[in-house]
Amino acid sequence: MLALSSRNPHLLAHATKTGFTLIEALITTSLLALFTALMIPSLQRVDPTLNLEQRASALRSLIKQARTMAIAHDKRVFLCGAAASSETFKPLDIPCHIGGSWQHGVQVVIDQDDDQEPSSGDEVALYQPADSRGAVLNWQGFRGKGRVDFLPSGMTHWQNGRFTLCVVDDETLRRDVIINASGRSYISRNNTKGC
Repeated sequence: MLALSSRNPHLLAHATKTGFTLIEALITTSLLALFTALMIPSLQRVDPTLNLEQRASALRSLIKQARTMAIAHDKRVFLCGAAASSETFKPLDIPCHIGGSWQHGVQVVIDQDDDQEPSSGDEVALYQPADSRGAVLNWQGFRGKGRVDFLPSGMTHWQNGRFTLCVVDDETLRRDVIINASGRSYISRNNTKGC
């Protein structure tokens, strides 16, 4: 066992020169984080799969938030395609796109007037704009509804289905965000067919 003492200054001097100081470690970590943050946008342009993964994760997060809002507010919550004027944030007669289109983005609407339909008396709680970088979103659900209804229990109104995110320029790139009747969602990466 080596003992550092004042009687052996050579060992004491050697022990203090090894390793990194806290400041050096923090500067190195900061530089690595900065370079990583600068590289992410360029990687998104190079790899459309990364953009598709981010969009699928953001959509799944929005689905979870809609489900949580239904439980927290003890009200029905709609996940629907945004109406065309949603992008300008003007008041709408009907907050959801009537035809079930998702090309203008996705909205989470709380059924404030308890009429079980999206209407002017309802509150648009969240809005996720459409992808401007070439991903198309479609919904295909059981019972043919153009939206997802979350009940106050967090379950869907006997609905299950899938959102399909496709890259416009490459039909082989696709991600499905699947919702089951209990309101839970997951991302499927095992797609055998294109868009």
